[in-house]
Amino acid sequence: MRKVRRSQIVSPFGPGAIIDLVGESFVAEDAGNWRGRPLPVGFPRLAAYLKVRELRTPQANGTLPYYRFPRWLFCTSCRRMVQWQTSFERLNSAPTCATCQGSRQLVPMRFVAVCGNGHLTDVDWGRWAHSEARHDRNQRQCQKYDLRFLSRSDAGGGLRSLDVTCRTCNASRSLDGLTTRISLQQIGLRCPGKQPWQFPEDARPCDEPLVAMQRGASSVYFPIVVSAIDIPPECTWAHVNSPMTRLLQNPNFRLLAEQPDHELRLALLDLIARETNLARAEVEAALTAHLGQDASATVQGSLDDIFPDEWEALCHPKDDHDSRDTFITRRASRPAVMAAEPGASVLAQLNALVEDVILVDRLREVRVLRAFERHTMKRDVPSNLAPRADFLPCVEVFGEGFFIRFSETVVTAWERNPAVQARAARLAARAQQGAARWRPAAVSPRYVLLHTLAHLLLRNTAFEAGYSTSALRERLYVTGRPDGPAMAGILIYTAAGDTEGTLGGLVRLGEYERLSNLLLTSVSEAQWCSFDPVCSESTGQGPGGLSLAACHACSLVPETSCVAGNRLLDRRLVMDDAFGFFAPLARSLAQLPDRRP
Repeated sequence: MRKVRRSQIVSPFGPGAIIDLVGESFVAEDAGNWRGRPLPVGFPRLAAYLKVRELRTPQANGTLPYYRFPRWLFCTSCRRMVQWQTSFERLNSAPTCATCQGSRQLVPMRFVAVCGNGHLTDVDWGRWAHSEARHDRNQRQCQKYDLRFLSRSDAGGGLRSLDVTCRTCNASRSLDGLTTRISLQQIGLRCPGKQPWQFPEDARPCDEPLVAMQRGASSVYFPIVVSAIDIPPECTWAHVNSPMTRLLQNPNFRLLAEQPDHELRLALLDLIARETNLARAEVEAALTAHLGQDASATVQGSLDDIFPDEWEALCHPKDDHDSRDTFITRRASRPAVMAAEPGASVLAQLNALVEDVILVDRLREVRVLRAFERHTMKRDVPSNLAPRADFLPCVEVFGEGFFIRFSETVVTAWERNPAVQARAARLAARAQQGAARWRPAAVSPRYVLLHTLAHLLLRNTAFEAGYSTSALRERLYVTGRPDGPAMAGILIYTAAGDTEGTLGGLVRLGEYERLSNLLLTSVSEAQWCSFDPVCSESTGQGPGGLSLAACHACSLVPETSCVAGNRLLDRRLVMDDAFGFFAPLARSLAQLPDRRP
């Protein structure tokens, strides 16, 4: 039995991910193999967008299946290699070497094989050891491999110094060249068309070439996480506790909705009535109404509707809230700026850029692992591989934050600058050539601007609010579809896997006076980087060159905090003297006596 936090079952240790635990390595099985009955998470809007019946999360003290992988292990003492079998497993025990005294623990090999269609398998080390031309005859005659993983002192460093040797026939080959694109093809290794925990009958034909990678490499696993914030009316306490909501969440009611002519229909109606404290006639009426709905009405909208819906809810906070609601917002009061006040011109300019600030006292976010990808990311692998998958794995978290809405008029005027369009076009062209995962709806100037500013705010918020940067998250609201609303906003928030949420420190930072200082500090610090001029003059940084002026010293944040994996960033769109969005504000800020907000 190994322990994993429930909040990690979506990312980073969700289905398909490899997890290392004190000398052991496992891969998480898909949600279709979860034991018992996971807890349903009420979020019908998101479930409808994802085209599944419901979302589920593991029980607090439940168990999840993890499969030992890679199966090839070796002893750090005698260097003997073992292909581990499920039948060798012992409860709560790590694998040990059968030939060494003192129960030496076996550790996993560092390399695995992946393909662009998302399949994962072991490297065939027996075939690798016999794959050099001089060992061709040995391979044909060697009846039983006896492999050793050896380190050579006469071959320098790197993979050249590591050998896989067969003691039966003395065939051997170093790991030099193992990670090249065609190395596994050259030894005849083909993709099995399945995941390690699947049975052979689950395999599908796959012609994608296998590539050897270190099991901890970032390209071995790309989770595709979809998240949404609970908004009215679903977030209100009155809605959550309404009779119809209670009925829809009742498993027996769902059973009757799927099988209206169930042989135990009458008994189930009585049971549902007792469980929900409703009369049987009310349950029958609700069931009739539910069955009478148009099937297309039960699944409305798409994932493209998530952000416009949230935008409308954030921009129009309600005047009254029940303290038990899961989405509580209020508008931050904006103090008047006195002309004689020090820095009044700077604050006036900032007021012209920021149209509104909303304090989010409480929010509920549901994060769903829709699928995952590997290597070249040619195909998604569903997180639930069951034949008739009706749910997706998720976690729900509660937290707080603040929302900044920028002036649409100012942003639109800034976007028309040819220099701004040219820089964004460079990133858009690179994104178009890359994998689909890194293509936002539109790599527009406002997307790159808001994304970069969100990173600057995250870094400074960590100092001011006392949260670690990895505990904070960004959420970008950027104009997408032509028929959608014009959006230019940032939500900075923190969320924890606890129904009580957090303590309010981030909300206080969103109050206008503190937020003004935070914004001005972020703009001021964006004007330089300790790696300048290398950073500011860069023609492409990060994977695929999908960032321009952005590096670890100035703009990058933990990937768990970022919506785009630290891609599509450019500090010069924020502060460049010629075309930066905040350039006039930065010049006014520089004229202040202490040059600080």
